[in-house]
Amino acid sequence: EANADDGAISYRLRWTGVPGLELAATALYQDNIVQRSGTSANPTPALLLETHVSYQAGPFGARALYAEWDLDSDAARTAGKDKQYGWYVEPSFKVTPKLGVFARYAEWDVGGTAASTKQDQTNVGLNFWPVEEVVFKVDVQQQGENGAADGFNLGVGYMF
Repeated sequence: EANADDGAISYRLRWTGVPGLELAATALYQDNIVQRSGTSANPTPALLLETHVSYQAGPFGARALYAEWDLDSDAARTAGKDKQYGWYVEPSFKVTPKLGVFARYAEWDVGGTAASTKQDQTNVGLNFWPVEEVVFKVDVQQQGENGAADGFNLGVGYMF
């Protein structure tokens, strides 16, 4: 039941001056990301900064992204969640026009008062395009050292 009284402002710069290459950066600012009414909810100004690169050359592709949040409130600082970040790198290769393989390594830290809040995850998977606009995805993931969030993922994508 957010009032949505506080809008967000976002800016994006994108460069595509080399065929197959995209470089971009985004900034988003919001006066109150919480947007919760009531006496216990204090405003939390938030700034999100993101940058990414994507490259496609024939059957080879690569993507990388880095993003971080800066939450500016006493509550976020007390919880240790005022600074959060994450990044990933993902190479891919199309074995045939309809079948591709990919791997992704990601790290993130959402902060908190625990001793270690840093997480990492590795995914390895296959993409299958029955037609150009539709992809079926399957991958296995290993998350962290204890394996508590290891998994098997299925996905479908549609481009329109």
